[in-house]
Amino acid sequence: MSLESLLPRFITIPPAPFLMGTPMRDLSGLAKIYGGTRESYREESPQFPLSLHAFEIADVPVTNALYAAYVHASGARAPLHWRGPQPPDALLDHPVADVSWAEADGFCQWLSGAVFGLRRWGWPFQRAAHFRLPSEAEWEHAARGTDGRTFPWGDTWDARLANTQEAGLATTTRVGAYPQGASPYGCLDMCGNVWEWTASLDRLYPYSRHDDRERRSAEGRRILRGGCYANPHGYARCACRFRLGTDVHNPFLGFRLVRSS
Repeated sequence: MSLESLLPRFITIPPAPFLMGTPMRDLSGLAKIYGGTRESYREESPQFPLSLHAFEIADVPVTNALYAAYVHASGARAPLHWRGPQPPDALLDHPVADVSWAEADGFCQWLSGAVFGLRRWGWPFQRAAHFRLPSEAEWEHAARGTDGRTFPWGDTWDARLANTQEAGLATTTRVGAYPQGASPYGCLDMCGNVWEWTASLDRLYPYSRHDDRERRSAEGRRILRGGCYANPHGYARCACRFRLGTDVHNPFLGFRLVRSS
């Protein structure tokens, strides 16, 4: 299977102002619904309007099949549950998991070079492409649109629209298995399945794209978004933030791509 055929579809997110974060007034309500205390959710506040440049984000997370091309070409560590350098056939179209931030970043650098190499040899890519992790602001805009909704599809939880703990599957599903759970822009799997690494350092709000929180060489924990199949749906809210060190990998951690020319 060619590398081109393994790439996801990319969706253009326009430079429309959107709402990022959770209003301070809603923190107590989150504690009543999902447990914990008001302070448990303070990292999501304040809510604020934000405008970004247009960007292209993958409609689904990186799959095991695509990640396997990287493992084969680079000798990178394979996820433990593959039990070898190749994923089981039944998992080829599932999101890759057990990937650290450093490994996801390494994959992006490899893919950028691989696609550029294919283009040099006449592969029908229309333009040179650079692949990277999304910032958490880009991820949140793609997941919730412009109206500050709680979940990609709206404000009301529906267990039929995502692979979270409530689904009772206790494992990943193929990417795109919940088309009715799409975001306003058509992005899939942004609620549940696997946590998704972002480029962003663990910094307080309000978010600023002018500081160094996206700097690749900076040390510190990185933000993850979206929840996973093992989490209750409170973790899968579009505004929920989680963070881990860049060398942590476990069966719940994956990622999706942003493409820039």
